[in-house]
Amino acid sequence: MKRIYLIDWNALIYRMFFALPEFSTKDWKQVNAIFWVAKFFMQDLYRENPDYVVFVRDAKWENFRHQIYSEYKATRDRMPDNLRTQVDDINDMVSLFHMDVVEIPMVEADDVIATLAKKLSQDKSNEIYILSWDKDLYSLVRENVKVYDTIKKAIYNEEKTKEKFWVEPRKIIDYLAIIWDKSDNIPWIDWIWPKKAIPLINEIWTLEEIYEYIEKWLKSNNDEINKILSWKTLEKIKDAKEIAFLSKKLATIKKDVDLWKFNLNEYRFIKESLLNDKTIELFKKYEFNSLLPNQEKAKQKKWSDLWIKVQIIWDDEWITNLENKLSNYTEIVLDTETTSLDIMKAKLVWISLLLDKENLFYINLWHNWPKTSNTKIKDFLTNLLNSNIKIIWHNLKYDLEIIEIFIKNNEDLSTNWQEKNNNTFWQMTLWL
Repeated sequence: MKRIYLIDWNALIYRMFFALPEFSTKDWKQVNAIFWVAKFFMQDLYRENPDYVVFVRDAKWENFRHQIYSEYKATRDRMPDNLRTQVDDINDMVSLFHMDVVEIPMVEADDVIATLAKKLSQDKSNEIYILSWDKDLYSLVRENVKVYDTIKKAIYNEEKTKEKFWVEPRKIIDYLAIIWDKSDNIPWIDWIWPKKAIPLINEIWTLEEIYEYIEKWLKSNNDEINKILSWKTLEKIKDAKEIAFLSKKLATIKKDVDLWKFNLNEYRFIKESLLNDKTIELFKKYEFNSLLPNQEKAKQKKWSDLWIKVQIIWDDEWITNLENKLSNYTEIVLDTETTSLDIMKAKLVWISLLLDKENLFYINLWHNWPKTSNTKIKDFLTNLLNSNIKIIWHNLKYDLEIIEIFIKNNEDLSTNWQEKNNNTFWQMTLWL
């Protein structure tokens, strides 16, 4: 079997952007979406190694759905600015991976994916995986066509799709036609939501048959249909006939898009081409150290190679020098590292202080390296916490507790400090 991935490019970028909190490089460039797309290539695609990968992107221009319904997708929020600034970089990165993106003017990605799935699935030696989260694409699921959720690592075949929607894949378009699709702003039939739509679709199926069935029932006044829906629901459906068929037009995916001489062989996936000199330089530029090959990671392990100057406090003299430096600062950042998140069990490993990007100090308390005396460190911390220097913390309550335990009894860091210290130890002002 030849495994073919059809990937909704727009959906992938949005999913990657919101999958991780925003973060930036040392130069304050937002890169969270770029990182997740790079990680998707270097880990997911590299590991799974499909035979072909086809990325499909929405065309920028309006399509036939906008022509028949001007409010189509009108409720969608504008792309977040922090994502917009990353899109061009993502496109450039993909070209470095030697991958192409399919974009056909005035055609949505879903229609291109549907056309490709129909065309390629005719060859039963092809196994098609659609990487998207649009509900309408689940309607394409067949014996050799599946939807693949890469975040959940879930593959939806016909059985799994029915478990998800409670209707068979071939019935999903009619199902979407009578319930509200918030993402695309497709109009809906008032009063009809999934719980009411599911039995209607499963018992009758298509929208055309549903209205034909209702008309027959109205003429014969047969009570049989009441076993499926209530009278009020039937009235709502009958009155919304025009809206229902408009919704079906909007929800129906085109499977006959002109693919402009599409040649699958041009989209063969070669995982060895992902990591090359240009992509390595890109990963370095964006500080994606976890994606670098081992020989490149080794170059990043020494503090002297990092962008910030780190100074290890080796002895008492270093502490004195640090105290002298602090006299020139009104604001610093302090952080601790411990052996446990449980304050009753934790041992203090090190304390780091950031004065500015040229001065980051590491006070060793645990490692088997040269280090200053505990008495000197205790005096230093006591003086610092009683000074007028503004201290910025990551986890204020925890850090203060572990430091207090260390100062009061550094020989037994697991001592219950609350039992030993009923009164406030420091009278000072703390800033977050």
